[in-house]
Amino acid sequence: MNKRTLSLIAAALFVGATACNKDLTNINTNPNGPVSVPPPSTLSQVIQSTVAGFDGPNNNVDIRGGGLWVQYYAELQYRDEDKYIIRPGTDGGWGFYSGALEDCQRMIVQGDASKTPNWSAVGRIMKSYIFSQLTDAMGDLPYSEALKGDTNLTPAYDTQQQIYTGLFADLATANSEIAPADIGFSTGDLMYNGDMTEWKKFANSLRLRLALHLTSVDAATGKAMAQAALAAGVFTDNSDNAQLMYLGTSPNQNPVYTNVHLDVRDDYGLSKTLVDSMLSWNDPRLPFYAQLNKDAVPKYEGLPNGLNDGAGPPISSISRIGAMWRETPAAPLELLTYSEVLFLEAEAAQRGWITGTPATLYNAAITASMQEYGISDSAIAVYLADPRVVYNAGTALTQIAYQKWASLFLQGLEAWTEVRRTGVPTFVPGPNATLTKIPERLPYNDQEEVLNQTNVDAAVARQGFSSYLDLTKPLWFTGRH
Repeated sequence: MNKRTLSLIAAALFVGATACNKDLTNINTNPNGPVSVPPPSTLSQVIQSTVAGFDGPNNNVDIRGGGLWVQYYAELQYRDEDKYIIRPGTDGGWGFYSGALEDCQRMIVQGDASKTPNWSAVGRIMKSYIFSQLTDAMGDLPYSEALKGDTNLTPAYDTQQQIYTGLFADLATANSEIAPADIGFSTGDLMYNGDMTEWKKFANSLRLRLALHLTSVDAATGKAMAQAALAAGVFTDNSDNAQLMYLGTSPNQNPVYTNVHLDVRDDYGLSKTLVDSMLSWNDPRLPFYAQLNKDAVPKYEGLPNGLNDGAGPPISSISRIGAMWRETPAAPLELLTYSEVLFLEAEAAQRGWITGTPATLYNAAITASMQEYGISDSAIAVYLADPRVVYNAGTALTQIAYQKWASLFLQGLEAWTEVRRTGVPTFVPGPNATLTKIPERLPYNDQEEVLNQTNVDAAVARQGFSSYLDLTKPLWFTGRH
């Protein structure tokens, strides 16, 4: 789907409405085309576009932004973003406004109108997930005035703090709306197969994630939201993971596989930072994250980030993304996992926000991450016994942050958010990078600056950006703004 701004879409709708008289409009009405698509028929597309838009190498905000900048990957060719040079069309996911977000809003409206609260709840949850990712990527955004069709062609930008307030409210509403025994999604639910109890857990786990994002900027709100989320019920097992299980047949194949085997692209390898770190820690997930290279004696080797095109080891010597995804069309991709929830609980307990034993939660988080890959209990025990891994209350927040980075592979945007929040790990830009530190944000969409300039400029000035393209100014949630 082509990326368009809110204003462009609204303007097109307005022109179309005024250019046709009543009779011509009636003539052009398709009697076989649905005027309103029910939420069960909408949800599958929302889930698919959300997962593909945020995870994996599909020219999205993971592979050309967050995941690249926290050095999970390196660009084998066309290395612009690896040097923090943003090519036109690369933004924080603006295309969601004209796609999945509109569909989510329709689900909410239709659920409210038909008194089917489960439809509204799922619409709120997916809308909140998408907006949380977008605001963490770009900062202030059209939010309260967005998704209103042609009623407002130039929506104002809400502050990131206002957006977070709205997200917490929507997720709390979704939690209270869900009624597992009522009408829900007998079809179309590609994540939970209509199990509304699981959607309830997803809503509260997302609330917990957003609560911990506030540690450096609004700890009081973060603590209250974390306690509310846990009281309402979060993930308790890997079976709760919010993930899309792709099918093995086209067109429902995971985008990592599709990028290589259908699009015939080979643009990304593993970063030297990730590979060397996992080798150093004897991390048993490395054979799942990476493939052996094609040297005479195959090994795991990553490419340094931030090199000029053609520089560095031969491309054949660089490990590619693991066969679990790259060679497996039915491989899943995740939005939020039980492992992450446990890391969030461990940090909240360490900060004194909640009761619980931080060390136990931390060990359980690492264990849950490794169990996703079928790693044996004995191998997990060896890893947990490493003195660098053993929980130390004096360095606990750093340990939690590092281990979370190691677990969020292919969820690069969330990993980037955590790195900007915690400062862990510390990343050194490559030798040809245009900045002295990793970027703090992705730019706003180019067309938005043309069609909604007054509101863009106001948001830019309010946040202290040098322009709408500024990559260096920390966002509100980091506490360094």
